Amino acid sequence: MTTPKGKDDTASSTDYEITTDTLNEKQVVSETGDGHDHESKGSSFGAFFNIVCVIAGTGTLQLPYAFAQGGWISMVLLILAGFFAYFTGCLMVKCLYSTEGKRMGSYPEIGLASFGKIGKYVVLVLHYSICLGSACVYINVAGGSVYELAKAIDIAVPFQLWIIIAALLVWLPFAFVKSMKEVAILAIFGVVATIVMIVVVVVMGLIDIPNQLENKHSVANWLQLPTAMGSICFAFGGNVVFPHVESAMKNPHSFNKVLLFSILAILGMYMLIAIVGYQVYGETVKPLIYNSVPANISTTIAILMLVAHVILAAPIMLTTFALEIEESYNFTVERLGKAKEFTVRLILRSATVVILTIPAMFLPVDMLMSLVGSLSNSLIIYVLPIVCYWRLYGIRSMNWFSLLLCGVCILMATAACIFGTMSAVKDLVIYLQK
Repeated sequence: MTTPKGKDDTASSTDYEITTDTLNEKQVVSETGDGHDHESKGSSFGAFFNIVCVIAGTGTLQLPYAFAQGGWISMVLLILAGFFAYFTGCLMVKCLYSTEGKRMGSYPEIGLASFGKIGKYVVLVLHYSICLGSACVYINVAGGSVYELAKAIDIAVPFQLWIIIAALLVWLPFAFVKSMKEVAILAIFGVVATIVMIVVVVVMGLIDIPNQLENKHSVANWLQLPTAMGSICFAFGGNVVFPHVESAMKNPHSFNKVLLFSILAILGMYMLIAIVGYQVYGETVKPLIYNSVPANISTTIAILMLVAHVILAAPIMLTTFALEIEESYNFTVERLGKAKEFTVRLILRSATVVILTIPAMFLPVDMLMSLVGSLSNSLIIYVLPIVCYWRLYGIRSMNWFSLLLCGVCILMATAACIFGTMSAVKDLVIYLQK
């Protein structure tokens, strides 16, 4: 059992391990200090679907394109990214319990406890850019996908109007469903939709193999590999919801196991569609794989499943953002009363969706994915949990192997952040200048 830095600075480096047991002694204090009631909460089953629904989504469809950018070596990066997402996710949740007798309630609170106000605001900026940026991408993908379907059957509805319709569908559950426990049912349907979408795209790709025999593949494209890393980082975005998912669990000590199975399920889905998509279409694969497979009723089903998923996943990301804002300003029933609390929550959440809809109407989704993934996800998923853990528990709380893993993780994420962001910004500037 490790202890926070300052309580036992002589902690042995061999004491460190990522297991659910490291949380058991501290879970009993989680009913104090964070404003979350741990009685009669959601199940591990619901937590699993929340995590899978948030992480797996639009990232699924752009992975074959990431492989085309980086080559087959991207497969190694994908596996590493999945492993490190689990590794740092466990570290993050353990950081919630670094203060004796109190459980922190959110990622920004971890930043505050680790590095003071500067840490809090750095986490806040990155944290909210992911929650809001991902939701913006989801609205863009949903509206744009339906627009393409409608155009194929000569329905002349403007692209921007489809974006607005998609935003309204996201707004409904987000505005009227209050907590993570309540949005778990959305996550179940979202995961089912993702699985159906993957199966359809993979089957259609395999059927199309005879028509794609001349496509080229690379073992490694070193110049574009950092950009591919940014897209891969985006594909594992979602750890900002972990504190709220863990808080909503009836048995929060099971979170690490739930996270492990969630990452394994996600990685399995990712490997399937990325390998098949890149093998079949090679360097010609489109940023969203469904644009590469033959257009027919099966493709339409896949696109509709994608739309269903992102419409259901966006409220989960946005609920994480809204809960933290509402808790920060004490927008509670106890303080405001039921009617006023509902009104304030409705105004806040409605304004959030309106603000996100504007960029979703005009910016390209593939560039949004690369920018959000490279700039924010790479840092907040892979770097900050490690440095916050070191700050709260001390570097000596880890053994040499764990420190080696941390070094590799930080190096990979930093490269993705720097080179991926530069590439994404450059592409976005060129697009806006047209």
